[in-house]
Amino acid sequence: MKLFGWVLLISVFAFGIVVMRIEVNRSGRAIGKLQNEVEIKQARNQYLQLETARLSGPSAVKDFARERLHLRRTPPQNIVVLED
Repeated sequence: MKLFGWVLLISVFAFGIVVMRIEVNRSGRAIGKLQNEVEIKQARNQYLQLETARLSGPSAVKDFARERLHLRRTPPQNIVVLED
């Protein structure tokens, strides 16, 4: 009877260790997956910041106005200044 108690105690302890190892592995995989997602989102954010800087520059605004809005620079002889 004493032997059965020891075997049961050791079995429960071993089972607890196995469950802990499984949870540690599962947590490690989840952490790795989240770190990968963070790296991807940081790279995307950096790309979008560079794209924003590129598109908000004067030449990009001028190209957008010319191509999409069909705006042209007015010749100086066509400018009329109105006085108050």
